[in-house]
Amino acid sequence: MNIVVAERSATERELALEIPGEKLSTLVEGKLDSVRKRIQLPGFRAGKVPKDLVRKRFGESIRAEAIEELVNQSLREAFKEKKVNPVAPGVVEELEAPEGGDIKVKALVEVDAEIELEGYQDLGISIEATAVTDEQLQTQLESIRQRLAEVKKAERPSETGDLVMARYTKVFVDGVETPAPVPVFQAELGKGIPAVDQALTGVVAGQELVIDFTFPADHPDAAQAGKSARYEVTVENVYFRILPEFTDEFATKLGPFANLEEFKARVRSDMEEEARQEARRAAHEQAVEAVLSRNPFPVPKARVSAFIEWQHDRYLKQNNGQGPSLQEFQTMLGAEAEKAVRRQRAIEWILEKEGLKATTEEVAERIRALAAQAGISEEAAREELRKTGRLMEIRESLRFEKTLDWLVGVR
Repeated sequence: MNIVVAERSATERELALEIPGEKLSTLVEGKLDSVRKRIQLPGFRAGKVPKDLVRKRFGESIRAEAIEELVNQSLREAFKEKKVNPVAPGVVEELEAPEGGDIKVKALVEVDAEIELEGYQDLGISIEATAVTDEQLQTQLESIRQRLAEVKKAERPSETGDLVMARYTKVFVDGVETPAPVPVFQAELGKGIPAVDQALTGVVAGQELVIDFTFPADHPDAAQAGKSARYEVTVENVYFRILPEFTDEFATKLGPFANLEEFKARVRSDMEEEARQEARRAAHEQAVEAVLSRNPFPVPKARVSAFIEWQHDRYLKQNNGQGPSLQEFQTMLGAEAEKAVRRQRAIEWILEKEGLKATTEEVAERIRALAAQAGISEEAAREELRKTGRLMEIRESLRFEKTLDWLVGVR
């Protein structure tokens, strides 16, 4: 088989194949014999149908099937021989298969661009965590008080700070009636969309409302952002909070704390750890941005499409199948999808280049953390991860984290 590979672009390879006609003839004859053994036709015993009759009745479809099989097999052999690694199935652009002649195929496949990253060894970026101020600590303590508040049913109209439970009757978005996301929703007055909070202020259980509003442009659900909406709802209940007083006695009920000061110290410690992790994430992103800006390279369209499909599937699973279409999701992600694929490729290249690996102890430590979080033994966690195939996933995740740390000087 003659094979010619041409580079159409950094991420595309064109393969021209010339496959001997004898291979097709042999494959067709084998398929005819196979069909002849299985087929049953009136007037003939099973396996005794004349081959010429089988050829006359099924020859055209059998030949088409054989051509497709032979072309696919030949392309796989060509990829292996010429060391072409497609990132997605190729497209056959031209195909000639004359009777008695050789088969000529021209196919196009996408591949990862060959890259050689530079200037990533010393980016001058480090992790800089900011200290937790007393004001931030007080804000966090107040947030904890809110979470620990006792909730009671209000025998009065709702006020700012109350919780209002309401049942959807009808939902319209941009004038079109749509299914309610959930049967009943809870609104904390003063923390939601202002028009919705205003409509739900001063209401009592059993009251029916029509709420007209517009989703903000930065709404978490991008599919709804900026759209007009109408909620027809019935108020089910109104609740208010009774906030606890932070005292030494109350602190002892929250955990192994001797007094309120110990509890505050623990809260501060947790906030400082969170600040360190946030600073770490910010440094990682800054480092990757620097690497990508210094090393522009293209990525195959197929990889970008696969990333968008994966993110879309993930989004739908997290939202009970509700959400934008794949095309809408693609528009939402825009250039960020290509950037995410470039980011992945760059990190993979660096970790391989620098030989960064996760040690056995690092993997074990991560498993111990997962086990503690799930409330099971380390061995049980390891067995579960092994069964679900996630053990390798953890190892690869650690390699990525080590690479990002390496980029910001943690080596």
